[in-house]
Amino acid sequence: MDQALLGFLMQGSAHGYALHERADDELGRIWYMGMSNVYGTLKALEEAGYVACSLDDESYPPRKVYSITPEGRQRFLTWVREPVPAMRDIRVEFLAKLYFFHTLKLKDVDALLEAQETACRGRLQELERRAEDEADAFDRTVNQFRRRRIGATLDWLRTVEREWV
Repeated sequence: MDQALLGFLMQGSAHGYALHERADDELGRIWYMGMSNVYGTLKALEEAGYVACSLDDESYPPRKVYSITPEGRQRFLTWVREPVPAMRDIRVEFLAKLYFFHTLKLKDVDALLEAQETACRGRLQELERRAEDEADAFDRTVNQFRRRRIGATLDWLRTVEREWV
């Protein structure tokens, strides 16, 4: 969640409630962020030096307005360009990365897609090696399910690449 909040702050400063509303409106289809989680994450990001906070004295009561720091910007840009390590993270984290590539008009989405394909192929090869040694029917079934899911993800990544690149 911290990376998504940094991504929203890449678009400009905002107070916590506005960030929550934006997350709900724009990423709600894939990622849920509760209000208390947003504020807790913003506090942690501020303590880590990734966001700075100021008070908006024109609102009543005064609201905290958060801005991304140069360190936060660098952290976000590093995160958004890295493939997700676990297949279960494709559904949420990887889709969030694509969202930010699109929204922020970041360059080199093709590099992210290629890196994710490479990561998926590596995981697929690992499962294929393991399949050769599995004698138990349930283990073979689970392995086959995982391999097919990765295959479907690879097909989907190629579709995204055709549409985006």
